[in-house]
Amino acid sequence: MNILPNIKYHRFYQKAKSLSVLQVQFLVIALVLCISLFIISQNTSTIQSGQQLTVSAAHYSQKERTIEQLLNNKEPFEIVKNNYVNLGDRNHLWLKINLESQQVKLLQTEGFILVLKKNRIHTPMELHYLTKKNVWKKQIVQGNPQFHHNIVTSIPNDLLSSSFYLKLEGQYLRASLFVFQNDEFFEDIQYSTLFSGLFYGMLGLFSFYHLMLYFRLKEPSYLAYSTMLFLLGAWFLSGQGWLTYLLPNTLYLHNKTVLIGALLVVAIAEFAKHYLQIKSLSLRLYKVLNINQLLLLILAITRLTVGKFLAEQLNQIGYSIGLLVSFLIFVGCFSAAVLAVKKQKTAAWYYLTATLMFFIVASIMGLSAGNIINFNFSWPLLQITSAIEIIIFSAGLVSIYYQQQQNKLIIEQQLKQTQLSLVKALEISNTLKDKILNNVVDHKLFPALAKVTDLLNDIIYVQALGNECLVVYKKNNRKIKLELSCNLQSLLDSFGNEYFMRVHKSYLVNSQQQMLLQRRTTADYDVNILGELIPVGRKHLNQIKALA
Repeated sequence: MNILPNIKYHRFYQKAKSLSVLQVQFLVIALVLCISLFIISQNTSTIQSGQQLTVSAAHYSQKERTIEQLLNNKEPFEIVKNNYVNLGDRNHLWLKINLESQQVKLLQTEGFILVLKKNRIHTPMELHYLTKKNVWKKQIVQGNPQFHHNIVTSIPNDLLSSSFYLKLEGQYLRASLFVFQNDEFFEDIQYSTLFSGLFYGMLGLFSFYHLMLYFRLKEPSYLAYSTMLFLLGAWFLSGQGWLTYLLPNTLYLHNKTVLIGALLVVAIAEFAKHYLQIKSLSLRLYKVLNINQLLLLILAITRLTVGKFLAEQLNQIGYSIGLLVSFLIFVGCFSAAVLAVKKQKTAAWYYLTATLMFFIVASIMGLSAGNIINFNFSWPLLQITSAIEIIIFSAGLVSIYYQQQQNKLIIEQQLKQTQLSLVKALEISNTLKDKILNNVVDHKLFPALAKVTDLLNDIIYVQALGNECLVVYKKNNRKIKLELSCNLQSLLDSFGNEYFMRVHKSYLVNSQQQMLLQRRTTADYDVNILGELIPVGRKHLNQIKALA
């Protein structure tokens, strides 16, 4: 029986499969980076574009000014690109809004709704306009929980001119301004709600699915991933104001975005530990992640329990420490992914790809929040990038599950092969006993023959040493020699031609091994078995040529 061609085919298949996987990995990384760049290039925070709007911002000024002082001093205004503003380290900013002539006409008949979509800075907006009675009027508008704490108000229809002014307050307030007609506004609400519903539905579905996988497979990585998705959904619900709107009476859940974010980072680290098997990769890195997780939990619990009793400066220090610890956790997870990739773990490629995407997004968000770059990174865009990362992580878990099933199949095949080998060894032993009982084989040879019964499949060749012989076999990639107190003919009589074949008066070879016939001289040949050269007798040459 020749098994080497099957081994060669298996190795070729594995090599081709690994090349295919590598190519797929590069394609996935390229695709994700392209999608990331595409998302980053989009500068919108709403589903509907609404009406065209011209927004100008007053020149940078640290002084608090009224609308009269602003106009009397003729403060210069600069056009705002894409209707997006970021106050940065300024406490306030004046905006001048100019309506188109057609919009002014429609304002008298149909009306317009001004929408200020902003981040979680809970400060009111002041709307100043000159009425038709030539009197300045001021409206103070607060964020509405029904609209995720965005500021929504109707534009007054008694404007004297096509311009009005807005005063925004709050450092690092980021906002986009839109003007809608009534039907456009409600259509935008419908699209935004549908978009959010699809996102939260996806989160819920993936979380429940992996929770069920955990109950079935008892694999901790699925439970950690399900928990991470649940906290990610809670973080988005809190950040977008859905928790406040849906649960208005549960005050302890209001404005908890930072705390939920801390728990989310802890869950991300826990998922990474199981997904990448960090404990086996680097025990030191595993301990560092544990320490940072514990520290972040302590900070979150402290903020939740006694945060309101502490001075604002202490809370800010705690917040800064939390950001640093979170950064260290992400660096640790990224380092673990690099280690796993170096050890050729396929699933680590998915984690590394998603982590790279996260770093790109997080870096842009940080630069945008600090007003270093002028980019509007809104909740919908963050949801899109999160959805892509979820798909990547899920693909990685699927690859792990597939690999586990493949390993299980291999183990089952090995177990089955071992069982067959044991059955075969038992048959050989019984046959040998029968031959001894029937005096076909001398019973004095039984101890020597018993030594090779379990080695028959591994034997390369047997060399005669007078009335004894030398058995050369391979075990665990090592060639081992064993001397037996019997001759070659006794081996042939005991085990037959199924395992041994004479190629020379002094040599037997394993007939189940792959053989390669090589010319030594003009008339002499050797047979090559696993790198061992065994001489071939001339009367056995034709038999070997037929097999080799």
